[in-house]
Amino acid sequence: MSGAIVVLAGLLIPYEILRDRICAAIGGAGLIGYGVYVAHQGTATYHYPAVVLAVPVVAILYLVGAAIQRGSHSG
Repeated sequence: MSGAIVVLAGLLIPYEILRDRICAAIGGAGLIGYGVYVAHQGTATYHYPAVVLAVPVVAILYLVGAAIQRGSHSG
């Protein structure tokens, strides 16, 4: 779910430059792939690093902050 949110944020937030949109799409796709991988784990206990939970939050904060900064410079 967080990967899809990062992809949508990159596509829908105004004032984003192409590089940021591409990075959001790649990062979001990576998170989606990681989520599918974790969801398909078998019966074994799977431990994942807690930093994975922070990645989408940091990505969205970066995209929003960059959009706000670019928006304030254009008006």
